[in-house]
Amino acid sequence: MRLKAVLFATTTILMGSMLTVPMAWAAAPPTMERTPDADRASAIARERAYAGLSLGDAIRQALIDDDLEFAFKSLAALGRASGDNSTGLYYSAIRAFSQQNYQDVTETLRDSDPSDMLTATLVAWAHVGQGQWNQAINAWETYGGDGERPFFNAYRALLAEQNGDTKAALGFYAQAQKVGELHFVRDLSKRYVTLLVQAGQNENAVKVFDEVFGDPKGLDLNDTQFRDTLIAGKPAALSKLSPDATVSSLMSNYASAMMVARMLQAGDEKEESDKPNADESADTLDADALFVGDALLLRTALKIDATNHSARFILSEVLGNIDEDKAALATLMPITSGERLDEARHAKAALHLSLEDASSAKALLDQIPERLRDRRWWDLHATALSARGDFKGAFESASKSVAVANGTGEWDEDLAQLSLMRAHYDLGRTAEAVEIARNLVKKLKPENPIRGYAGLFLTGEPTTHREGLPAARDSLKMMGADSRSKVSLGSVLVQFPTTRAEGVQLLRDALEEMPRSPMFMNALGYTLVEYDIDLDEGFQLLLKAYELRPYSGAITDSLGRAHYKLGQLNEAQRLIEKAVEMRKDAPDPEIYDNLGDVYWHQGKKTDARRMWNMAKDFGGHYFKQEQLDEKLRSGLKGPAPVERTAPVVAEPGSV
Repeated sequence: MRLKAVLFATTTILMGSMLTVPMAWAAAPPTMERTPDADRASAIARERAYAGLSLGDAIRQALIDDDLEFAFKSLAALGRASGDNSTGLYYSAIRAFSQQNYQDVTETLRDSDPSDMLTATLVAWAHVGQGQWNQAINAWETYGGDGERPFFNAYRALLAEQNGDTKAALGFYAQAQKVGELHFVRDLSKRYVTLLVQAGQNENAVKVFDEVFGDPKGLDLNDTQFRDTLIAGKPAALSKLSPDATVSSLMSNYASAMMVARMLQAGDEKEESDKPNADESADTLDADALFVGDALLLRTALKIDATNHSARFILSEVLGNIDEDKAALATLMPITSGERLDEARHAKAALHLSLEDASSAKALLDQIPERLRDRRWWDLHATALSARGDFKGAFESASKSVAVANGTGEWDEDLAQLSLMRAHYDLGRTAEAVEIARNLVKKLKPENPIRGYAGLFLTGEPTTHREGLPAARDSLKMMGADSRSKVSLGSVLVQFPTTRAEGVQLLRDALEEMPRSPMFMNALGYTLVEYDIDLDEGFQLLLKAYELRPYSGAITDSLGRAHYKLGQLNEAQRLIEKAVEMRKDAPDPEIYDNLGDVYWHQGKKTDARRMWNMAKDFGGHYFKQEQLDEKLRSGLKGPAPVERTAPVVAEPGSV
């Protein structure tokens, strides 16, 4: 089944040296070496779980599975092999910190690098946990040096505030604002503006809040209510923060800042590459290598403080970036209360949709109060209804999105139009959908990704294919040719003979960047199989994707289609019927179409026509209407594919 991607819509800050190591070798890791370790409580079980994986893949999988101990011990083994014990000491300190054994933390890291931010964080707040304020401040100021180290001012302010020195706290917070740190520490920003109100600086408090949080019209309900308390001069009193919460907060803020920094850096590199005679040889880390560094930090934050909801949201995003949506959803599941509950419900709903579970997505969305149902809510609601085949309901929700977005800003208004475009198309109103897409392409600048999505829609329609290509290609270029954009465009281009080779190359490029993504394997594998480009390679890709994501109806159908192309009709029937059952909550016409082909060549012609009619009932939602009409008139012409043995996968079980 073709990929039906729903794309929902960092100045470099370096990690401490001990945590940058895995990012350098994760893309091409060495063979795993079994290193003896004193603590063997569950080592054998872990060894079996990660058997057959390279060391880099084993660490990656451990971080997906929340097996932080295995990941750190493997990294520590690498460190010991090169004569560096810092990673082992660091993890020992983390375990002690999470158990509130603060004296053990300071003793363990006594000889560690005091200029390393994460080490300094653990040491400083371990001193706080022991009531040693002077030692804590000295440790943090040693790290800060000239005051320009990342997050020094913001957390120096927090130290002063917690120690009762309000004047010093205000000074350090002001400096943090001046250098731009407050945008990355919004939890501390709220403490700063509260201190300003307590100091009688109400107007300044609101000004700072707006500078950090943006246009008041774009705030969510909770932030709007907090801003109102500032205006009224009555924000809630500040509470004491535990050392655990503080250290965990810094780690998650740091991870978030690194992600933003990389986006800014990618933008700068894009501008440089557009200049004449630009050097195009710069190396970029792939998504999996970046994941190891980000996840290691965020898993550490959650080990220290499992109630750090910000860390959960960021980690969920990081997991989603490598298509580990099931693990991303599991990361958010503990958020069942608090002021971010509805935000979590929204994020969980999006993940359920990517996991082909539209009913759970809609149920979560329905739990969000009506007062919080903004444009984002209505767009996702429309997507959930569309996935369930309720195209009329999806159109009503998309129309509501347009109404709610009116007057809130061009970005939201245009995204709502994009949602309405899809809803028109699902109802078979192609002309109306094309008109919206054309208007968006005409009004928006090439660098606007919304223009690219509209162009992509036009590219996918036979009558507007050539018309949409320039905008779709512009979007790919402006977005730095990221892997997801390549898959989105490639999956459309392969549908047309004149652009099929370009589309296949985009899919290959994307998979090269994310070689462990089952969805990318599916996109390329299905293309190679469906268009008879390379059945053997396509089958191997789909079999590997199925190993990694056996719960995906889309991938199950794709593998069934590959068996059909191999002439193995019984296995094709078994898999595609399984896919139909798996997707009964989010039916896909292509699965019915594929099953109809199998039934026809099995001699079950009545069942075949029933499947094709079910696919045709989706109307404009399905792009193979002409082929369906021909099948319903004349059936399939020619004999069934000749049965042959499936190609042998070179490395069974490998990822």
